[in-house]
Amino acid sequence: MPVKNKGDASVHLWTLDDAYSGPGHLIRRLQQIAVAIFMDEFKGLEITPVQYMALVAIRDRRGLEQQAIADLIAIDRSSAGRVLQFLEERGLIQRVTPVNNRRTKQAFVTPAGLRLVNAGAKPIRRAEERILQVLNGKEQHQFTQLLVKLAHINNNVSRAPLRMPGDGAPRHNGRDAELIAVAKTLRPPDARGRMKGRGL
Repeated sequence: MPVKNKGDASVHLWTLDDAYSGPGHLIRRLQQIAVAIFMDEFKGLEITPVQYMALVAIRDRRGLEQQAIADLIAIDRSSAGRVLQFLEERGLIQRVTPVNNRRTKQAFVTPAGLRLVNAGAKPIRRAEERILQVLNGKEQHQFTQLLVKLAHINNNVSRAPLRMPGDGAPRHNGRDAELIAVAKTLRPPDARGRMKGRGL
């Protein structure tokens, strides 16, 4: 029998059963599952999802500084600092102080970092396939479209919104039509069916 709020008989209290079927709890569980699958596929490479994405971003956008990298992969500046420090300590990136701006450092992928990015190309695809493999091809495509729509339309709510280089503000509601159009162009997938002490 539903538990009622004593202050308002018409309002039912949120219960554990509500949590189990609610979007917030389910998204958190899916995130845990996605990270677990990633770490299983990347065994031996000793890198987390956020660290790998940062490494890919630095390869694809050479010479960005810390805040720009944080914006590009939607994490806060302090988290980006820890990620970049880890990557630099492993010799995967190099940070260089430009002559014309001594207050910042630009990040570049090293040969070792490039080898790791390349080594992760197949594991990351396998991880993505495993996350979605319980869905058929049509469901996978629809689910991914909805994820894009939810993430981008609600981007401005995040404490670390996605910002692309040159953007003056987070990508959010003002670009709904464009972002939804992008989601619709996603190619349907085929029909086939922790590192200790580090949270990033």
